[in-house]
Amino acid sequence: MPHRLSASLIQSLNSLRHNALLVSSGAFIRFANRQWDIYNQLYGFSGTAGWRGENVAGLFGERLADPQGRMKLELLLGDVFQGRCLASSTELEIMTKHNGQRIFRFDLFPLITGTTPDYPAAILTLNDTGHTPASQAQSNPDKISPITSSAVHPDHRNHYLVPICAACKSIRTVQEEWIPIERFLQQQLSLQFTHDICPGCIRALYPKYAAALKW
Repeated sequence: MPHRLSASLIQSLNSLRHNALLVSSGAFIRFANRQWDIYNQLYGFSGTAGWRGENVAGLFGERLADPQGRMKLELLLGDVFQGRCLASSTELEIMTKHNGQRIFRFDLFPLITGTTPDYPAAILTLNDTGHTPASQAQSNPDKISPITSSAVHPDHRNHYLVPICAACKSIRTVQEEWIPIERFLQQQLSLQFTHDICPGCIRALYPKYAAALKW
């Protein structure tokens, strides 16, 4: 399996504003961009200096606090590399070295560029969605959950304004943490989501596939 990446692909990955790992179909890391190095320093996922060749399951496996974490990680990789989904996401509880136990959203999508390597590859990104309920209770025993359920109850919605970011639509909690709106709805309404991609986003992000759309 080729290991060398083109200079243009490396430049493209390093120009991304978010952390990104280039992962092969065997779940091996082929490249980590500069933002990932910064992200790792912040959370302390691994002390390994060279990322290339390390397995994703090996990198996060020992730090998974979710008993079903490995299965979720395998399903995430299988969704994309086995063609079940165009893109896939999952949330995992991870014990970080520097910031305690937190919930991260893992997003995986195929690498589709003119400089794609010879082997099947995808981009893996992480997004910190906040403390786990258990770790939050330990660090703030006298505080309630981010926003009480009455905040979204129909009888109270006119008496409570939920602060939302005008750009990314994150919600600010009473602990002054910004969490994704999806996470907010899960916490307050106990909703469960399936992750798909809408036609508009397919046309914008994957124009090569747009012609195959029937809607």
